[in-house]
Amino acid sequence: MLLDVIAFSFLIAFLRGGRIKSIPTFNGLAFLVICILLQITSGFFPSIGGIFVSVAYLALLLFFYFNREHEDIRIFMIGWFLNALVIWLNGGRMPVDIEQAKQLPYPIEPLLNGTDFKHSLLTDQTVFPFLADIMHMPFPIPRLISIGDLFIMLGTFLLVQRITNKPISLIRLREGKNYAEKY
Repeated sequence: MLLDVIAFSFLIAFLRGGRIKSIPTFNGLAFLVICILLQITSGFFPSIGGIFVSVAYLALLLFFYFNREHEDIRIFMIGWFLNALVIWLNGGRMPVDIEQAKQLPYPIEPLLNGTDFKHSLLTDQTVFPFLADIMHMPFPIPRLISIGDLFIMLGTFLLVQRITNKPISLIRLREGKNYAEKY
């Protein structure tokens, strides 16, 4: 759920003087639609939800691949890779730290009894536990996030800045320049 990140990103963009003049065109939008549909479908079939989530991640990779020329999409890809790696190595579900999950205002019974279609408990057998949902983010929407999610949030922020014609380039900032050239 990135709605709060998207809203915050637009707020910052508009405070910076950004305006939406045109929505950038993306290649391979069908793969993004397939990804979303597979993620939704995974909730209807919790016993095999991990398979749907895994295939959705492949569709998302194809969408990112076809749009890799944009810096913000490449940052998304880093987050995608980190999340996909931990999900695929742990049976198609994102491991979750139960102690952190207890801080959320949501029921944790599906996680405890194994019926959560997208998440599993973080255990001693979890592969790459440092990539799992282990960080509690209490505001504005309480949730657990992973290192990959941080990259996805950064990619979202940078994408919105580009959409509002106020792009920020991390590469150009590193080189001592202010902003990316307009797209």
